[in-house]
Amino acid sequence: MGVLLVVLLIALNLTVSVGTLNGLLLYANIVKLYEPVFSRKGALPVLSQVISWINLDFGFEICLYNSIDSYAKQWLQFAFPLYLWIIIIIIIQLCRRYGKISRLMGSHAVPVLSTLFLLSYTKLVRTIVIVLHKREVTVQCTNESVRSVSLWYEDPNVEYAKGKHALLFGFTLLVSVFFVIPYTLFLLLNRFYEKYLSNFKIFRKFWSHFKPIIDAYSGPMKDEYRFWPGLLLAARIPVLLSVTLVDSFIQSQHFLLSMLLVVLAIVLSLGYCFGGVYIKRMNNIIEVWFLLNLCIMASLSLAFTNESKLSHMKCYDALIKKLFKKQDEDDDPLLDVTESHLTVDQQRRAMVPSSTDYVRQESVVDLF
Repeated sequence: MGVLLVVLLIALNLTVSVGTLNGLLLYANIVKLYEPVFSRKGALPVLSQVISWINLDFGFEICLYNSIDSYAKQWLQFAFPLYLWIIIIIIIQLCRRYGKISRLMGSHAVPVLSTLFLLSYTKLVRTIVIVLHKREVTVQCTNESVRSVSLWYEDPNVEYAKGKHALLFGFTLLVSVFFVIPYTLFLLLNRFYEKYLSNFKIFRKFWSHFKPIIDAYSGPMKDEYRFWPGLLLAARIPVLLSVTLVDSFIQSQHFLLSMLLVVLAIVLSLGYCFGGVYIKRMNNIIEVWFLLNLCIMASLSLAFTNESKLSHMKCYDALIKKLFKKQDEDDDPLLDVTESHLTVDQQRRAMVPSSTDYVRQESVVDLF
């Protein structure tokens, strides 16, 4: 799949240097993050699969071997983007050495690498947040002392930053320091680097290696708005953090949708104030169209959520009135309404024990 994706990007020139992909990729990233809210089960499976591919996701659960755990899955999340980068870097090196391959590839090799970086960004940042997320558990020891233990949030059987998690933790920090942070800052502050830091000899050689990659992003932009791709990256971060760190997607749905609407409103307002950031007017129209689609989807989801809550309360009030009426007629004790009416999460926990609670109990036994 990796080789096929790279060949497809090169053959069709589906790169960020064209200027039409920024809005599409932001749209696909957010729809994938908010998949439990935006997509209904079984609705538009083809569109859902395409969005999964854009997010470098296969669209189905991967199990390379029996009893694969969360620890191994996070390694796989890192492995696939790195595999794609290696493919295109090898192609770039071959283009430099062999003229025939260079003529065949044209000028698409570096823009494809830039596109793969952007495709990988949300996937890598989300994986980093998952790996670095921890929980504190208080344990009562045998000598009646209380001790706090740090466990990995994704798998409470694993101690945080210890044992096998230490290797994953260290690799995650390396990816953060050497890719995520520099990549975001380079795209956001590229004009500052080019104007000031490139004059220093120590930065000049370093900048010369990365300038072709940065130019692939900023090429379609007006010169004064070359920071716009970096701003779209920064806009992903609060949305991604809020989605990844919430304990319950269902209970936090109102907050998550509100957060998304605020971010989209800021991006649209800035684009309107700037009067269009792309050189080509069509690119501005395409990006605004994707952003407005996200706003409409989030607004409708928020409205239906509030309507669902309202109808839920009406049913609750009707149940109370019915029970009180029955008590007056039969003179029987009133049933405990609070016990008979449970939320969706409470009903699900009553039927199926929470895997997190179960694993947490096991982890305490294993540790002590």
